[in-house]
Amino acid sequence: MASTPEQQPHDEAHTEAHGDFHLPPPSIWPVVLAIGIALVLTGLILNLIIVTVGALLVVVSTALWVRDARREFHELPE
Repeated sequence: MASTPEQQPHDEAHTEAHGDFHLPPPSIWPVVLAIGIALVLTGLILNLIIVTVGALLVVVSTALWVRDARREFHELPE
């Protein structure tokens, strides 16, 4: 389908109306958080030590994930 002269200004305006979007870089922390949650839930059935290890993983991975996200947010251009 050929574009008509009426469509070209609309296409350019549409492109300029949207800014660039940002995707965060890959991170290991969501995976570590999921493992920690799984350990907490498994530990509730099996053993208190597993709950403790899982809870520690949840706290540490959440803190480090938030730290990385804040650092990345401050590096974004305005």
